[in-house]
Amino acid sequence: MKIFIEELEVIFPYQFVYNEQEVYMTKLKQTLDQTGHAILEMPTGTGKTVSLLALILAYLSKYPDRVKKLVYCTRTVVEMEKTLQEVKFVMKARQQEGAQDNFLAVGLTSRRNLCIHPEILAMKERDKVDSECRKRTAEWVINNRKYDNSIQTCDYFLGYQNQENFEMPPGVYSLDDLREHGAETVICPYFMARKLVGKANIIVYNYLYLIDPNVASQLAKEHQKESVVVFDEAHNIDDVCIEAFTVRLNKPILLDAVENLNGIENKLSQSESDIQQRLAQEYQKLIENLEEKQQVMQAEGVEKLKKVGIPPQIRQAKHFIDFMKRVVFSLKKKLQDNSQVLKEKHFVLYSTKQFAEDILKEGSLDRDSLKSCGERLQMLLNTLQISEIDRFTSLGHVTQFVGLLVQYTEGFKVIFQTNVVDGNYNEKLMTLACFDSSLAMKYIFTTFQSVILTSGTMSPLDMYPRMLDFKPVVCCSIDIDLARNSIQPLIVTMAEDGTELTSEFTMRNNEDVSRNYGNFLLELSENVPDGLIVFMPSYSRMEEWARVWEKDRFLEQIAKNKLLFIESKDVAETSLKIAQFRNACDVGRGGALFSIARGKIAEGIDFEQHYGRCVAVVGFPALNSKDILILERCSFLQEKFQITKNDFIEFDAMRQTCQCLGRVMRGKMDYGIMIMCDKRFAQKSKLNKMPKWIAKQLEPECVNITSETAIGYVRQFFRKMAQKFVIPETSYKK
Repeated sequence: MKIFIEELEVIFPYQFVYNEQEVYMTKLKQTLDQTGHAILEMPTGTGKTVSLLALILAYLSKYPDRVKKLVYCTRTVVEMEKTLQEVKFVMKARQQEGAQDNFLAVGLTSRRNLCIHPEILAMKERDKVDSECRKRTAEWVINNRKYDNSIQTCDYFLGYQNQENFEMPPGVYSLDDLREHGAETVICPYFMARKLVGKANIIVYNYLYLIDPNVASQLAKEHQKESVVVFDEAHNIDDVCIEAFTVRLNKPILLDAVENLNGIENKLSQSESDIQQRLAQEYQKLIENLEEKQQVMQAEGVEKLKKVGIPPQIRQAKHFIDFMKRVVFSLKKKLQDNSQVLKEKHFVLYSTKQFAEDILKEGSLDRDSLKSCGERLQMLLNTLQISEIDRFTSLGHVTQFVGLLVQYTEGFKVIFQTNVVDGNYNEKLMTLACFDSSLAMKYIFTTFQSVILTSGTMSPLDMYPRMLDFKPVVCCSIDIDLARNSIQPLIVTMAEDGTELTSEFTMRNNEDVSRNYGNFLLELSENVPDGLIVFMPSYSRMEEWARVWEKDRFLEQIAKNKLLFIESKDVAETSLKIAQFRNACDVGRGGALFSIARGKIAEGIDFEQHYGRCVAVVGFPALNSKDILILERCSFLQEKFQITKNDFIEFDAMRQTCQCLGRVMRGKMDYGIMIMCDKRFAQKSKLNKMPKWIAKQLEPECVNITSETAIGYVRQFFRKMAQKFVIPETSYKK
């Protein structure tokens, strides 16, 4: 169907459009018109993605001079594939309505996800795929093959090189499409996708492809300013940014870095003339690049030349290796010294300025060389024709650590603490911890015309402009128009025997609380049809409760009502359990899935229709406020953005809670119970942080209720939902 969003004709791929979808598209258009950034919250399962794509593709078509590219960022490969299918759906509708777009859309992911080489795919270790690919496709490997036929290469990469000027017809190319096309044409899908990124109108890839400025350079420079960037499911984007700039080192990593340096040094000492010749050429190239940069700066009228290029101290390969040995030695010394201190303290804290001064003095180092050592390492690995760069990951971590250390004086701290691994308290961890999420986003906000942060659970919206340090032109939480209360939020604060229900640390060992939680879940398993999903604050808390529930036979009784599945830390194992859970719901047996807030299931899995008739968040998923990393982050937010510790802890807990609750709602015909089971959820400060579309459905009489009352509401809700229902015409436009 065709609708108008102000003056813009939008081809919508359904026979009707919901009111909230129209509001969402209107807000998007206002953002694009003002060439600014936006934060948009829209309920899960209401067609957010298809609305966004329909509007932006219409905008691309009508205003090609204003917007040239859509860069759509997802968190997982599964979400990427779903988005590309939605793009196909919208494009097909546009073609059927006579639109002549000629758009090219492509997804980009890692080598391992796009590789079709039979020998590489047959490898047992999927982590080795990227390395094996580089061994067969590196420039020097291809050149050496001309003189030695025994060298292994990749026929698909050679096919890509032979047809480097290939043209792809307009259309949408999912990962499966790229693999199929690559198999038919004998062209590598990965390099094909990288090539298409520069030409495509629509690009779909992972967050980190854009948060990392080095990867973002794959976009055509001339189109960056005219690009619209969308971060989908952006409620945790601040965490993603911080993690991208955080580096952790320990003794095994530093020892491996020493081995990396010894391996490179052995390679340098080889007397082969070609190695020495390449090293001489590399050094000459560094000098020439420096001279070129200086000439450009002089031509632009820069009076005082800054130090540019690779510093002279590390231009010679041997000098660089010696420099890095001093770097690693200084870090090992710091780790060793502070390991002794950790016998008496829980942590040791340094400012980046203090720590940098310490290692500069200890190793007789200089700041410019530390800033450039990561770039210098990559150049040297290329010069030595080392394709198995995954073997040098530890050394890469060291260069990243020291590079960030001297680059930033604020927003970071160096923290030494005990790292508990498999119960081993002897492992000490040295973390360069980033607390400023705005550092990663600053480049994106200043480079691209419009950046859209969108999700179903981003309330309170005013936190993101403060944490990410930007000013959105549109900031809107969109309500959902429900003709019936198909989502029933309940806040359970007390057991039927009067025991307060809470996961507070002070009640950690209270078995009355644990038993009442177990009894409540048992009653839910008896009264909720099909799928029951339960989210708990952490693995440790789930294990503690499970021991009590097993002793009191609650788990045994729950398993009689529904097949019981428990999320594990192993991704493959959890994926298998999700499939088994769905199968249990399909055959009528019903399933109960115990999961973790912030885990894989909470973030990336939808439980539509009968798979998710009830979501229960048991306990308040607050961050550990005694963790030094959390304390320092809160201190930074207070100092720079005036966000108090309590505000941030509550904000984070509520966004995690609402993300869990959102798993139950996948459309207006869908329905399910949302239960928050902890006395803290009933506090006004928490209620104010709920998305509008959930808070609207939370009736006053459903707040601060007992578990017994909640079970009554559950029974009543499912009796209502069993009645025939048709969406009223006032909810949409035809």
